[in-house]
Amino acid sequence: MKLRHLLLASAAALAPARPLAAQNPYVLDTLHVTVGSRADPRLPSATRSVEVVTAGEIRRLPTRTLADALAWALGVDVQARSPAQADVGVRGSGPEQVLVLVDGVRATDPQTGHFALDQAVPLGDVERIEVLRGPASALYGADAMGGVINIVTRSGARAAEGRAEGGSFGTATLRLRAGSGPGPVAASVAGEAERSDGFRPGTDFRAGSGRGSAGVRVGGRTLRADLGYAARDFGARAFYTPPQAPFDEYEKTRTASLLVTWDAPDSARAALEPRLSVRRHDDDFVLQRKQPSFYENTHRSWQAGGELIGRAQLPLGRLAGGVEGYRDLLRSSNLGDRDESRAAGFAEVSAGSVAGAALSAGARADWHSRYGAFLAPSLAVAVRVARPLRLRASVGRAFRAPSWTERYYTDPSNVGNPDLRPERAWEGEVGADLGGERARLSADGWVRRARDLIDWIARPGTSGANTVWQAENLGRVTFRGAELSAMALDPLGTRWQLRAGALAFRADQAAASSKYALRPLTRTASLAGERALLHGLGAGARLAFAHRPGQSGYWLLDARLRTGWRGAELYLDGRNLTGTHYLDVSAMPAPGRALYVGAGWSFPR
Repeated sequence: MKLRHLLLASAAALAPARPLAAQNPYVLDTLHVTVGSRADPRLPSATRSVEVVTAGEIRRLPTRTLADALAWALGVDVQARSPAQADVGVRGSGPEQVLVLVDGVRATDPQTGHFALDQAVPLGDVERIEVLRGPASALYGADAMGGVINIVTRSGARAAEGRAEGGSFGTATLRLRAGSGPGPVAASVAGEAERSDGFRPGTDFRAGSGRGSAGVRVGGRTLRADLGYAARDFGARAFYTPPQAPFDEYEKTRTASLLVTWDAPDSARAALEPRLSVRRHDDDFVLQRKQPSFYENTHRSWQAGGELIGRAQLPLGRLAGGVEGYRDLLRSSNLGDRDESRAAGFAEVSAGSVAGAALSAGARADWHSRYGAFLAPSLAVAVRVARPLRLRASVGRAFRAPSWTERYYTDPSNVGNPDLRPERAWEGEVGADLGGERARLSADGWVRRARDLIDWIARPGTSGANTVWQAENLGRVTFRGAELSAMALDPLGTRWQLRAGALAFRADQAAASSKYALRPLTRTASLAGERALLHGLGAGARLAFAHRPGQSGYWLLDARLRTGWRGAELYLDGRNLTGTHYLDVSAMPAPGRALYVGAGWSFPR
């Protein structure tokens, strides 16, 4: 009865009022999506399964973190232990098999995929988040097996804005941003700070991040430098050890990043674009919070390198190619001192147009100082059968080298394996897109055949508080999935979005228990509605269902009610309004019902 009443309340909030004129849905055919193609940003939306979460959606929906925003994307599996730390997967992948980019540059941590979302980018400085579902090693190299997430930051716009929020679990958040531009010189600075007592013992946190960006036009291009820093201190009870274990873990992470690029406009017929980047990540983990000397791990990783990309307009299409090289360093009390190098050369050619037939083909050769060479080809095609209908297909190869944590980490509950082999996979997909601005339907079917998949497996003879997880190669695993997304603007102005996904897998080598790789979401569904109401009011809500192996399926209802006037905004968020009880990735209770109230402002509006 509670669920029924909440659904009726949500429907009433979205009841007819005035049209949602200012929130027409984005049509991907009109967007430049930088993830999915190095040659032509117009093609990924036509030839691949791509989704974009825009800054407007992030502001309008009940999102407080990057993980919250990603959870709204189809095929993305966000397993949050707390707002300070979350794992992310795409199409059944684990956190190690998703490549995270910031402004198109690799930002995935070489130590472990648990730090994939530990980025030095305040949420208020995000322009959009691009999600590419499926393999992309032919474009970006290692780790892009399940998909790629590209966080695109905002360039300097002449504005100042802020947001303050507070609510359940003693949570308080403050965000500020200011920018100048556009013009020959543009700059911006953004920062955020957040604290919480936690939704259960051992999940309290303090977090902050800041980012500065400056760009200047040089020779018809933009020379840009970005500097970011983030600090997170959080309780991590049962994050990495069995829930029954008598430990009270605590963790501190620090992330610093520097990116320098010299970018040419998309309209340039030929250009060379250099990029240099440095990322440092520090992790200090203690097993007993009040007794750090009992067991402590400290890790510092460096990832430094650059790439040179060339692009040219050809008579029949576009060509892109380039080289890159990175050096990864680790200084760790547990994993030891490690030093590895990577280099690659790649090329991609594209032809056709979004309005008709399109083709994109690429290949990349990677070299790893530990694991040798790997070749990753890809091919994607699309055909416009009729004006509202487009058919597409793609195939690609992907790989991933074992992380340092998987190879060398050891504690009372986890034992790495230095003899792990790299993961390799082929994936093919077929899809169809139908519709236009007021209604759209997309459907995809895909198969991924993975070899030497890596997971943490419970050692025989261990259980409960004494469970010991060992990193192992699982042999061959086949994943099959289907995805459906439908959007419509009804005559009364409400924007509706229906999404559903199904996944099945078969492992040749059955595992007695799996910690990450064989616990994907197998069934998902969501219905979201958003509209503007009377007198500046607006409302949005989403009812979502999820199911994964070994657990019962569960429903979650999130909603936001907002009002605005002359650049000022007030909003009320409700999370898990059904009060659903379910378990997070640590097999511990996830957050229950929560309410947050916030205020924001921007000038000029």
